[in-house]
Amino acid sequence: MQGVRSVARTCYWDQSVGLLIMLRIALLMTVLLFAGCARSPEQLALNQANKLLDEGRIHAAADTVEAYLREHPDSAALLRMRVVVLLRAEKPDLAAIALQQVPAGKSFTPELLRHRDRIVRVNAAKLIAVQPNAGDFREIVRALEDSDPEVRRDCARALGQLANPAALKPLFRLLSDDNWFVRAEAAIALGKIGDTRAIGWLVQLLPDPDGYVRYSATVALYDLATASSRPWLLRALASAGPGEQFGIAIALARLHDPAALGPLASAVRNNDAEIRRRAVEALGECGLAEGTNALAIFLMDPEPAVREQARKAIGRINAHSKE
Repeated sequence: MQGVRSVARTCYWDQSVGLLIMLRIALLMTVLLFAGCARSPEQLALNQANKLLDEGRIHAAADTVEAYLREHPDSAALLRMRVVVLLRAEKPDLAAIALQQVPAGKSFTPELLRHRDRIVRVNAAKLIAVQPNAGDFREIVRALEDSDPEVRRDCARALGQLANPAALKPLFRLLSDDNWFVRAEAAIALGKIGDTRAIGWLVQLLPDPDGYVRYSATVALYDLATASSRPWLLRALASAGPGEQFGIAIALARLHDPAALGPLASAVRNNDAEIRRRAVEALGECGLAEGTNALAIFLMDPEPAVREQARKAIGRINAHSKE
């Protein structure tokens, strides 16, 4: 009988302990539930806005964000979401203004450049290209591998503005990009960075099948033309074929180097009037009296713009010789 009572007391005790544990668990779940509810309005608005964006309902997403911000104007999460919505709506000017209202702290750039929506990434890259932040350098470099050529193009442009030599190799890889606009922007960015190591890479781009890419490579070489880069340019000119020498000569003309005269003068036979006009302009910039002989031939060019440029170039050289 005593054993039965002992077993009964043990069972009662076990049940009491079990009930107590269950009550504590229930209490804990209630606390967590209330805590979740305290955060839920902001999270619900954020989730709803993202869902609407995924469905392509941009105006509804914007309304959701603005409705919440009217009640909670300091919500960092919804202020950031406002920028995303405006980028998705392809309103980069308004997005730039909205971005200024986002509280300072952790960079917003990774979230924008890694966004799952292509349009958001494209417009974010455009925004960043206008005024890149040096602190976002690594993220901008990472975005050079984006699947969208517009993102790669604008991030290359941003790196050119930042002029960080650490971008040389990532930009070099873009010189063989499938998209001509990406190759062109990478070339221009290399010129802006100002590192003479890029000269050899840019010379290789001069035979590119796209005319704008060739022009961009020429502009970049011109930007790199300094007294210290002269030996690099002269070596490149000596080893380049006739088709590539013109772009290098444009750069050497900036340095008033006589080696530029031959390739520039030979452009008189080029069928492209713009090439001939640029050759004449460079001969004038070169400023050497020997260049007037070539310019005299350009005075008979069939294109009025070329003839006018030749007259200006000769006047420039003559004025310089009298100084």
